[in-house]
Amino acid sequence: MSDLGPISMADACNVLEREGWLATRPADFREAFLAAGRLRTFAAGDQISTAGDGADVGPGLYGVAAGQVAVLPALGAPDAPTAVLFNPGHWYGYAPLFGATRPIHVRATTATTILSISLSEARRMLNDRPDWWQDLAQLVFATGIVATNVLTDLLLSRSDRRLAAMLLHHAGCRHGGQAHPIYISQEDFGATARLSRHPTRQLLQAFEAKGWLSQSYRCIHILAPEQLRALVDSGEAHGLSL
Repeated sequence: MSDLGPISMADACNVLEREGWLATRPADFREAFLAAGRLRTFAAGDQISTAGDGADVGPGLYGVAAGQVAVLPALGAPDAPTAVLFNPGHWYGYAPLFGATRPIHVRATTATTILSISLSEARRMLNDRPDWWQDLAQLVFATGIVATNVLTDLLLSRSDRRLAAMLLHHAGCRHGGQAHPIYISQEDFGATARLSRHPTRQLLQAFEAKGWLSQSYRCIHILAPEQLRALVDSGEAHGLSL
């Protein structure tokens, strides 16, 4: 099955049952959440949710079933670049359940299918089963860990390590797992690693020459995630830093 949407409800449930946060939850919780969901599809470039929206706006609690979405911070400067990409298995949209507005913008980078659960339905299920709030808390915790890991890697001083780390984050395989294609322009990707166009291009070409990745128009495929992890975590320069 392709990473790109749209897909059927059966395929969406299959993805979300085996990947990401929901796959780690008890069977009754998984079944209830999937049964409450409905499919929504978005074209590349579509806005999925907007920072500042409350419970009455947006798709509710949602899981990416196919495609890829970009998370853009809304707390800093308006020209801040993409923070990270979410791949199939990622869930978000829970902030209004805790009385907060949405803190980020989320935009589809490709044709994307999400499974959406209305916040009223999610709240009803959680209130009917108060023990399930602990399962939702696991999602909040896991999202915080992802954000912390991205921030930690962005503090790396050497450009080759920083770029390699962001490749892994965007592909959803920083510490393991399947490497998803990265659907983003080279310039936009470089900005996520705090690099300008020229060093980004040079480093990506160097990684490609080593067989660690391949590139096509607005898409990067990671071929050797273990080599990129070794670069990030060992600090060995391999003559690549700019």
